[in-house]
Amino acid sequence: MAKLEKPNDSDLKKIQSIADFQFGQGAGDALFSDNIYVERSKGTNRIRFIYKNEERICSFRVRDGFLVPSLLGGEILHQNGFGLRVKVNQDTEPFVRDGKTVFAKHVLEADQRIAIKDEVIIINQNNEFLGIGTARISGKMIKEMNKGVAISTRKGLKKEK
Repeated sequence: MAKLEKPNDSDLKKIQSIADFQFGQGAGDALFSDNIYVERSKGTNRIRFIYKNEERICSFRVRDGFLVPSLLGGEILHQNGFGLRVKVNQDTEPFVRDGKTVFAKHVLEADQRIAIKDEVIIINQNNEFLGIGTARISGKMIKEMNKGVAISTRKGLKKEK
């Protein structure tokens, strides 16, 4: 494992501010409250990955500086009521858990604020966390379209047997 270090106060405020902007006011505190460590890029010394204890909760997306939550990060956001959400039908649940694409026709509800390339939380009809993904179309378009890719699932939460 790469070298993990405690973020300084300035770095912590920065990542909390980005999370608040991206996932909603207070998300930074929910994600990055205690036992937070960062891994820096060897070339630029910028923060690349953020860990809670030793488990990764977020990465920085290089092209725009936004956060990409891991499954743990997605679960923390979901448990605390943060993030943009997409609710899928029951038939789609196993596919999301396997990390498969979500098509527009399988979406029951989508946050209207979702924009293309936003990181979203995927939930089932019982509001249970299923996974995280990237929006391929806006939240408004998801509900208007009957076909096509809505969400590229990044990671699905495997069902415990």
